[in-house]
Amino acid sequence: MAKIKVLMLGPDRSVKGGVSGVVNNLYDAGLDKYVELRYIGTMVDGSKARKLVRAARAYLTALICINHYDIVHVHVSADASYYRKSFFIKMALRHHKKLVIHQHGGDIKRFYGHDLKGRSHSKMVSLFNQSDAFIVLAPNFKDFFKHLIISDNKISVIGNGIKIPDIDAKSKDYDLNNILFLGRICKDKGIGELLDAIDKLSVKYPDVHLYLGGFFEDESFKTRVNNLSSNITACGWIDGEAKEELFDKCPIFVLPSYYEGMPLSVAESMAHGCATIATNVGSLDQMIDDGHTGLLVRAKDSEDLYKALDTVIGDPELRKSLGRAALSIARDRYDIIKMRNSILQIYKDVINE
Repeated sequence: MAKIKVLMLGPDRSVKGGVSGVVNNLYDAGLDKYVELRYIGTMVDGSKARKLVRAARAYLTALICINHYDIVHVHVSADASYYRKSFFIKMALRHHKKLVIHQHGGDIKRFYGHDLKGRSHSKMVSLFNQSDAFIVLAPNFKDFFKHLIISDNKISVIGNGIKIPDIDAKSKDYDLNNILFLGRICKDKGIGELLDAIDKLSVKYPDVHLYLGGFFEDESFKTRVNNLSSNITACGWIDGEAKEELFDKCPIFVLPSYYEGMPLSVAESMAHGCATIATNVGSLDQMIDDGHTGLLVRAKDSEDLYKALDTVIGDPELRKSLGRAALSIARDRYDIIKMRNSILQIYKDVINE
């Protein structure tokens, strides 16, 4: 039997972000060995001009090759991602291709439910309803989309997957007061609140240390980070062995974002046995069982974040309990092989419709 041919569209695989991370994980899991897969990056990091050139080049590339493929799989988020991907969605529909829309991003209620109005909202509804399959990251996103735009039978919930590390939680040193953050260093990731909390914690726990793994999207935070240099290390964007080393030395993980979809970093932290503290946004309340596999805090609330960090720093046995409970569920829930197989099943289903 001939392989299903899939044209996949999303941010370039070199982009520093969650969606490209998911795509890279799917490649690592061998998705391209089960289908004939071509990936076209529609966005790159850099200036607006560079992004525009890449989008135009990606559109022309897709236009040239689209007739070769059975399925067009589009990774889309809110804001600029939606507007950019709408051109590719229309292309797939014009060429009568099976269309899989894969919805990422956490600020969907604001964008799809509020910002898009009038004709723009109607066009979005029309485009999404013409998809053959619509993938969301968690049940709460399914509830949102089925009430807003799309019939329930088209929507599939497929959580993001990671390569599960081969670690032994018993070897993790839960007595260290090291905290890890992974992501863009900007306001929307709750960096302001995190720095407030670290500033306060450093008085009570002089040995507390925050490792920031990410690039400064907002340069204004550099001064504050430098002022706390004895308690903060800015590591830049990290992956591979460098990331594994930080997970090894940090028994606590924090993600105080204002909005999220299903962050890979939290799946990774749980799979590394970290006591995870995150804001109660997006699907995080479905990833973390508050008080059992991690702690949830209010977004944009420095004091709530401080109290949660103070709680786990002051109680090594609690952080050990949270970390080990998280590890026990992460191995089954977030395995990239499970995600890969679910996507392959969707491909088979839409081809056989």
